[in-house]
Parts: sequence; structure tokens; C-alpha cells
Amino acid sequence: MPLVLDEIVSQVAKSLETTERLVWVRDEPIKEDLDHILQEGSQTSEFDPLGLRKSVLEDLRTGRARLITKSCAVAKVLAIVYPGQIIPWELFGRIFQTFGTARSPWRIVWFANPTQRALPPPQTPASPQHLNGGYALPCRPESIIIYRYEEAARVLVHELLHAACTDDMNEPVDVRETKTEVWAELFLTAIKARGRPRIAARLWRAQAQWIANQEAVLQADHGTHSPTDYAYRYTVGRREFLESLGITLPQAGADARAALGGSLRFTTPLLTQ
Repeated sequence: MPLVLDEIVSQVAKSLETTERLVWVRDEPIKEDLDHILQEGSQTSEFDPLGLRKSVLEDLRTGRARLITKSCAVAKVLAIVYPGQIIPWELFGRIFQTFGTARSPWRIVWFANPTQRALPPPQTPASPQHLNGGYALPCRPESIIIYRYEEAARVLVHELLHAACTDDMNEPVDVRETKTEVWAELFLTAIKARGRPRIAARLWRAQAQWIANQEAVLQADHGTHSPTDYAYRYTVGRREFLESLGITLPQAGADARAALGGSLRFTTPLLTQ
């Protein structure tokens, strides 16, 4: 297992052992929460060109989706979900247990749109509609928005890092996003493994192969080669930063596209099952 991941696993293990397990309790949204949901669900955004948030908000209004609100000692989650969708409260709890308290309570609004990340047709660039699923304002713990059901835990960790002031604002946005995505995947691996080195090593092998396969497909079929290509910041750009951390990636599989199954999710399904 890479040394940097070994250290993260150790710190996650210590956090889970020495801090009290978070308990989720039913809560109610206050007016500020509802106003926030309405504002974030109604506005247009170049990063959500499919209008995934608006669709979920409309389904909430018509009763096709429902709002579930729960709080723990450090966070409040307002999840707009559909019948049959599962909210991973235990995994969310481990994530918040690892991150701990912020200067104000974490608040997450989750528009659980079922639209999955999918590779575009060959020779078509991957764009925000194929990739994005959340956002947060730097250093604003109450600002986290997730707007896909798929990979919600990974997006949560990514946006927690932004909201926790980990960005170097002197760096270009593409560099910040690449670094945040890499750290999110490393942290999620450790958290999903519950701080157990052997499990974390197995999960990271699968994730490293996923990254390599995705990189090969995006480079060969979708023209993702440099930071000027939008998808680069979340995908192909990971290699350089991982190597700066002393982490090498395996070779792509013989049929990388088939291995991805048409998906453009950032992480192997093993990290969110």
C-alpha cells in the first residue's frame, strides 16, 4: 500500500477509535434550510446543464420525491430522495466522524437525482453534464450541495474538503480540483476500509485500476489530454498528482472501455457499495 495512503488509513483508524460514534436522529428543516433548498434547486448553472437539481425539486413539489432530514452532533443532512433509494447513514457518519467539527455545523443538501455518469459517444469530449454532481463554497461548511444519487459518498468527501478550507486559492481551479479529487478518493478508501490496512490496500488496488482504465478511455476516445480539456481536472490529471505523492498507477486493462461498463463515475463501485 502506498505510504501516503498508509498514513491516511492510520489517522482514520485513530479517529474512529478515539472519537464517539455519531448517531443520526430525525430532524426538521428550518425556514433557512427550505429557502436554501429552493434557491439552490432553482438556479441554473453551467455545471448542471441537465438541470438535475431542478428536476428533483419539481419531483419534491409533486410528491414523487420526499425530503428526509437527519442530524448528528456535527452535521445536518437534508436528503431529497426517491422510493427505493438508500441513504448510507452509517458511511456518512464515518465520514463526518473522520472530518470532525467545523467552525459551524456542516449542512448538506442532497438532490438524489438518479441520472448516472456515463461516457459520451466516442470522439465526443466529456463535459459537466457527464461529470459533475456537487459543489461547495470554500470555507463554508453549510454550503455543500450534492445532486446525483450515484457516488454521493465520494462527492461528499470531495465537497467537505472544499468547505473545510483545504484549497490553495493561489492555484488555478483545475489544479485545485485535481488535488481535491485525489485526496477525496484516498480518504474515502481509508474510511470505507474503517481504517483497516489490508482492506484499504485491496480497495485501492481496485480504485487505481479504475483510474488507469478511465484515463486510457478518455485519452483514446474523448480527447482528454491537457488541463484545457474540462474532464482532465477530475480524471486524467490525477496521475501526475498521485505520482507526486509517490503513488504509481497500473497499466490500463486490455479492454478498458468494457471494464468501465460505459460509466464515467470517478470511483470503482467497490468504494460505494
